[in-house]
Amino acid sequence: MLTQIQSRTAAAPEEDALTMLVGCHQRIRHFTQVALRIARMPDAPPAELAEAAEAVLRYYSAALPLHEADENETLYPRLRASAADATALAANDAMLQQHAELDDVLAALLPLWQEVKRNPATIGGLAPRLLQQTLQLEQLWQVHLNLEEEIVFPAMQQHLGAELDAIAAEMRARR
Repeated sequence: MLTQIQSRTAAAPEEDALTMLVGCHQRIRHFTQVALRIARMPDAPPAELAEAAEAVLRYYSAALPLHEADENETLYPRLRASAADATALAANDAMLQQHAELDDVLAALLPLWQEVKRNPATIGGLAPRLLQQTLQLEQLWQVHLNLEEEIVFPAMQQHLGAELDAIAAEMRARR
């Protein structure tokens, strides 16, 4: 099977902001790997290709925008106002720039996954482009997720301790 999806629609009320963000990162890694399997296995059974493409499409078109809003609208402005060190501020700004780069690649991939979902038989002609763009996506994610996990999230904990409950509440409200 191309995908083994563990469904989860919303954050549990007891999860804190960091746990929620890291959970999103785990799902990003999971669905990126599923997308790579789609591109690398064009001879997989059509029903499995369609199911995997639907799952990837659903995650990247519905769930990922919520995560991006968590970071852009909730985390970024607070960290921008509160972080005193240049490293955290630069990483915070880079986070937004990287979101734009990721969105550009995803804009090219979403119609391809839609086509595989709709008509898995077309994957033969799409596979090379799908693989190239998904590899680009994976590379961008590696850089981006590492930046957030190594710099942005620790800065959030260091500089926004008093606001972490409010951040988590805003994130939950988006779901």
